[in-house]
Amino acid sequence: MNTPSVPPTKRSDGSFTRPGRLLFRRTWWTAFIGFFLVCAGWVLASPYDASPDEREHIIRAVGVARGEFAPKPEAAGGGTGAFQHVPASIVRDQCWWFDASKSAACAQPPGGDRTIERVATRAGRYNPVYYALVGWPMAIWPNWLGLTLGRLISAALVSALLASAAHALVAWTRHRLAAAGLLVAVTPITLHLSGSINPNGFEIAAGVALIAALIPTMLDPEQPVRRAALVQIGIAGSVVMTLRALGPVWCVAILGIMLIPAKRERLKQLLRFRPAWWAAAALAVSGAAGALWTVAMKASEMMAVQVPPGITVPKAIRHEVIVRWPEYFIELVGVPSWLDTHLPGTAYYLWFMAIGCLVLPALAFGAWSDRWRLFAFFLAPFAVITLSDALAAHKVGFAGQGRYMLPVAVGVPLLAAFVLGQRSKLDAARSASLVRTVALVVLPLQLAFLGYTMIRWQAGVGTSVDHTPLNPLSGTWHPPAGSATALLTGAAGCVVLGIWAWTSTGRRAEAAGQERLAAVSAS
Repeated sequence: MNTPSVPPTKRSDGSFTRPGRLLFRRTWWTAFIGFFLVCAGWVLASPYDASPDEREHIIRAVGVARGEFAPKPEAAGGGTGAFQHVPASIVRDQCWWFDASKSAACAQPPGGDRTIERVATRAGRYNPVYYALVGWPMAIWPNWLGLTLGRLISAALVSALLASAAHALVAWTRHRLAAAGLLVAVTPITLHLSGSINPNGFEIAAGVALIAALIPTMLDPEQPVRRAALVQIGIAGSVVMTLRALGPVWCVAILGIMLIPAKRERLKQLLRFRPAWWAAAALAVSGAAGALWTVAMKASEMMAVQVPPGITVPKAIRHEVIVRWPEYFIELVGVPSWLDTHLPGTAYYLWFMAIGCLVLPALAFGAWSDRWRLFAFFLAPFAVITLSDALAAHKVGFAGQGRYMLPVAVGVPLLAAFVLGQRSKLDAARSASLVRTVALVVLPLQLAFLGYTMIRWQAGVGTSVDHTPLNPLSGTWHPPAGSATALLTGAAGCVVLGIWAWTSTGRRAEAAGQERLAAVSAS
């Protein structure tokens, strides 16, 4: 069946542009606005120190903004970290951590005292790149205003990477089903972290953008090698390499999974394409710089937590697989706040069902190389965290969390959706129906996670239904912008992402994709 040609559109200056280019430009902006609004909902809803270690990251960010890029590594926070000099107005102890029944009303808000203090932070040795981007508003305004602006900058950085991933999956491959993979891969914990001062959200988004650009570049023979895709690979890969101690390991794992096995023809094309060499050079330099920082600053040292008595490596591995793995699965979707807020189990089951409707058919219809990559994207992060925890359990206990795996684990739904679209021979109408069904499942869940966590912060949640309020607009604590503002902002973001899911899989998008593919191939 021939794809109908799409006539050019006349601009206001009298020139013409193809609608395919306009459509995909709108796709990037629609995805950016949608993700940014959901993240902004978390920004506006959150109390101070709302996500794991946010206060530690805030202190580090303000210290970097004041010029303290590489403080002396000291036993400053639980045996690790460093000291930073920051305004006293952001040094706040909390009273509601790890107790979901307590609201944030008991905590002292930021602001009021600009006296500079020497403060310990467990994040004091971390790479300063992320903190330099988000810390300057809090250094200027060490109160709610600076914190909100810093969080919004973090949300914008994450949203730009996620929008680039959305563009790559829709514009650089003809298999529109890949859009469903993105909706499932960006779990609520990612957007929660992205709406706080925490480099983990930025790292996860970079992993999404990296894999999304690698899929059409390495696995879609119908697609040409694109300069823009290699630029995205270089930027996103460099972010993954730089932010955290495990970054180089995660980036090498992603590249290895996507490159092995590689089609010989594609490798020849890449070797002859100069931007590929520039991307490789960027990854090599950023990886070396990230690893050098980690070694020089001893940034991989971890704070000692509860150490099990008489633990051995075999016992620790058994404990990881039997006890910790089920926890990791839940944490990959999201345990908000300070890992103290579990939503009703139905929310997790529905998210896992959305993943399963992509992964199981992809395993059934995919080639052996597809199956290998899917298993590798799952096993690699679990193996790294399991072994690192097991080897260090006698010193620092079990410190791993599911969110640490997400920069690599997001590859499972992203790749599964692409494989399903490529191998299952679903027509455009059925692919669009599946993407929209996934959107109707996961986008309301994004809002449910935000609303339920707001209840936890504002009123506290009990251990039974009778002791858990269901109104996210009530409680003894409310965010400065108001509960309704936060919830409506998050809801608007979910609506915009729903629009992106609908428009990116419609007939017009399909026709524009065919036109764009033909134009790029001809050039």
